[in-house]
Amino acid sequence: MIAFTSCEKEEEQIENWIVGTWNVDKYEQLDYNEDGELEGESESTDQGKIEFRKDGTGTDIGGNFIGSDFKWENTDEKLILTAGGTTTEYEIEEYSTTNFVFSITTPSNSGEEVQRWHLSK
Repeated sequence: MIAFTSCEKEEEQIENWIVGTWNVDKYEQLDYNEDGELEGESESTDQGKIEFRKDGTGTDIGGNFIGSDFKWENTDEKLILTAGGTTTEYEIEEYSTTNFVFSITTPSNSGEEVQRWHLSK
């Protein structure tokens, strides 16, 4: 007996719903010390729009995200953006057809910094 299933990979699902124009509702930055304790945080809202096109290109419409056109791709866990000759990998934290949250964690002098973007359609 042969059974066929129609199961789309998660990264293909992300690729399908990411296409379109997203509002950058909130940007937050969290600073943690070496012990993992939150030392500081900042937040800004209404940071413009980001457009993801089906051909793997995009535009930072408000200029507040990466400030230019970019190329994008994804895996089931990461959003990968290339702009100005630099490629950056972001962790996909949440996604649906109307909400998208991704972040990047980088080392800092006193611990680590987390930058997080909250997008909606």
